[in-house]
Formats: sequence, C-alpha cells, structure tokens
Amino acid sequence: MCNNTIDKEKSSVISGEYIDIINKADSIVWYLLDPMPEDTTILNNDKNWEILICSTDTLEERCNALKSTLTYPQSFVKNNMVKESAFLPDIAVCFYSKSDVVTFSYSFYCDVCRFKRDGKYQDADGELIRKAVIQMACENFPKDRYLRNLKRKEK
Repeated sequence: MCNNTIDKEKSSVISGEYIDIINKADSIVWYLLDPMPEDTTILNNDKNWEILICSTDTLEERCNALKSTLTYPQSFVKNNMVKESAFLPDIAVCFYSKSDVVTFSYSFYCDVCRFKRDGKYQDADGELIRKAVIQMACENFPKDRYLRNLKRKEK
C-alpha cells in the first residue's frame, strides 16, 4: 500500500522538512511587514523587516486552508529558475510547533515566497498561490489599505 502523504511531499517543490513543520504547527502568527523602513534601528535582526502588526490566527478553518495551500504539491511553479528579486516581503507567517518554527514570507511585488528555518531558506515562485495568500492576509488584517487594494486588483 502506498502512503499518499509521502508521495505528495516528494513531488512538491517545497522541502519535506518545511512541509512537516507546517503540518504539525499548533500556532500560526501572521505579520504585516514594512521591508524597507526608514528607521533601521528598529529592525528585527533575524528577519530584517519592520513588523507593523501581528496577529495570532485562531480560525481553524483558515489555518487549515493556509496549511493546505502551502503543502499542496501543485501550489508552486516547478522549474529550476527562481525569479530574480531583491525579495522585499509584505507579509510573513510563522508556523510554531512544540520544537520548531518555519517562517513563510511573501512579496506581492514579485510573487516570490520564502520558507525559512534555522537560518536556512528556500525560495519559490508563489504566483499560483497569490490570490489565496492575499485573501487570507486580508482576513487577518482587514483594515490594511494596501492589502485591500491588492485584493480589488485581483478580481
């Protein structure tokens, strides 16, 4: 008998270690970012972004949808080339499990996303998940004008 979970992970663009932690996460925190703040003394040293606001996601349905979106094998373009980008993320999502953390960040400017753990990272073309990420980000930060404008343009 074949284990479909293992088959899906092997066919995914994203490393299995990231997928495992995302699936096991018991807490998900969203961050709205300013990747180019004027005052660089306030930067988070690990991530080099200014965190504008954060929100712990408590809606189980949305958390499961996000996990499914990021772990689904066909969510990312499968090619050997990643878009050339300075990578200035607009949002980040941290997936916390008992012993590990994976950070997923997304740039709406270039549709590049990054999975990061323990100082190592993997970039992927996030064009196929753009609408879903914008929708979920708008649900978490409903008053943010930038996100609302992105959502309107996606229709």
